[in-house]
Amino acid sequence: MSNSVSQQQQEQKPKPQIQESPSQPQQQQPQNVVSLLGAATETLYRLGLGHHLIARSHECDYPPAVLTLPCISRPRLDVQTLSSAQIDATVRLNSASGEPIYRLDEEVLQSLERPVDLLIAQDHCRVCAVTPREIGGSESCRNVTQLVLRPATLGDCLDDVEKVAEAMGVRERGVRLRATLEERLERVRTVVAATTAATTSPSSSLQPKARPRVALLEWCDPIMGCGYWLPELVELAGGTPLHCPPPGGATPTISTQTLLDSKPDVIIFALCGFGLTRAASEIASSSWGKTYDSGYGSSRPSDPNSDAATEEDGMTLIERLTKLCGGPNNIFIIDGNYLVNRSGPRLIESAEALAEAIHPELLGHFGHFGSELLTTLELAMGLVADGTVTGGDKGRPAPFEEDLVRLRDASATNSGDGGAGTAGAGSKPNDTDTKLIGDETNRIAAGTPADAVTQQLTFLKSGNSRNAFAMNSIANRDRWCSPDRFDAVMRSHADFSRLLSSSSEEGDAGSRSSSSSSRVDLEPNAVVGESKVNGGVATVCVCLPEKKKNRGCEEGTEGNVLLLREVNLVWTMVAEVSEDSGEMVWRTEKVGVAR
Repeated sequence: MSNSVSQQQQEQKPKPQIQESPSQPQQQQPQNVVSLLGAATETLYRLGLGHHLIARSHECDYPPAVLTLPCISRPRLDVQTLSSAQIDATVRLNSASGEPIYRLDEEVLQSLERPVDLLIAQDHCRVCAVTPREIGGSESCRNVTQLVLRPATLGDCLDDVEKVAEAMGVRERGVRLRATLEERLERVRTVVAATTAATTSPSSSLQPKARPRVALLEWCDPIMGCGYWLPELVELAGGTPLHCPPPGGATPTISTQTLLDSKPDVIIFALCGFGLTRAASEIASSSWGKTYDSGYGSSRPSDPNSDAATEEDGMTLIERLTKLCGGPNNIFIIDGNYLVNRSGPRLIESAEALAEAIHPELLGHFGHFGSELLTTLELAMGLVADGTVTGGDKGRPAPFEEDLVRLRDASATNSGDGGAGTAGAGSKPNDTDTKLIGDETNRIAAGTPADAVTQQLTFLKSGNSRNAFAMNSIANRDRWCSPDRFDAVMRSHADFSRLLSSSSEEGDAGSRSSSSSSRVDLEPNAVVGESKVNGGVATVCVCLPEKKKNRGCEEGTEGNVLLLREVNLVWTMVAEVSEDSGEMVWRTEKVGVAR
């Protein structure tokens, strides 16, 4: 990335996507604002507009002054008592059943002293914060003007600063704040460049210093790499990001062996929503703290003096990675609640903290190491042992009791034995469900990421949900649990449902062979566009063009026509070994709506 943002981004800034209610036109400067996104809340305070906030979401916890405001949302799971694996299982269960992750508190909303005239939300990640879907189901918010943010890249995050300012009627403040943030980002680049520019070799010739290979991990159980704007932050901080899509792509799930095989120079845990000590506790209590079997099985070297057979026997995964990275001083934890995962102004502090972790020469340079924002995993473990808790109070209300009961019942039903943390395990697809049908399918899936996306779209359009489901990654299939749930949730989403066949088209399409479904014409519904590949992760853009749809009228007649807006989707793809052919194929990890 050139100075702060590219010239193209400077010249083509998107306008704020403000959704106005016909009965409540937007004011010149909204007076009573509700923010459902932590990044937007921080931006309002940076713009000097914090006094306009009258309520917040459960994730809005900074600056501390915001904690005095009424909280109008609650998570539908108790993240304080669930482990990382249980949180992931519960989110998968909700996703598979089409249930939201959060819930608006209608009682608090109706008790607000002033009427809301602007609500700021996000449509970027249903796991991160309340989305417009939940807002649409609220009687209190349904007719309120909304500013919906969709950050995916670092440039998007900076754009959102100006969008919030413009929506509040103070555009110039947003321009100035963005300029300040860009100047601070440029300072990080300059300091890193000076540190890594060149070193003197024994032969006195100047040679560039290699960029450290950085595994920035957003979750520990299962292991997730990094996505969206995080790879750009690592690049900006002078590292080479591993296990990530090109900028803007979704966060991939990776295997333990994939992490080991990548041989990172630096590992940084930035567990989403967790402070230092909570993250350290999760790492220690999960599989990271247990002896790791490298999986030699029957082919394990029989020579007792073999390095592979003896050196790492009995080591935990943490110990193996510590050895791999060259010592405990190369494994860090960053506060994943306050930094890195939020798209607001503190992305600057995030870049600074990453630079300190990546480059030993810069450790402490920006004042983050040794604070509650950055430390080594080893030191964080010491804090946990001492009973220290970092991260402060989020002021988050507990879930509604009915939601806790619902999740307990659903978990018991899906696990078969009621065991916590196994949500969905009892309903995982069987071998027949997860395998692609026919050699032709495997040959197509083994091509480029765009080929795989085209093939999955073909299956979706033909009504062959079984094969479409099987083209998801292993982790993604676990999230959806079964082809039936996958199909049901797709049909319940206004944008994704456009990828599917209609009931009149479907017939008995589910039983069609892959050869017949491959002849489906995708042009009216989806256009596969640009692909970007970064190692074993890729992104593919898919456009659903603007379209007129007949609503009960005969073809060619006037009136009663619904205009479908253009929608741009981003497929995040990962390379996996096919269950059938044993070859490396591209599989769908996540699909999201682009800006």
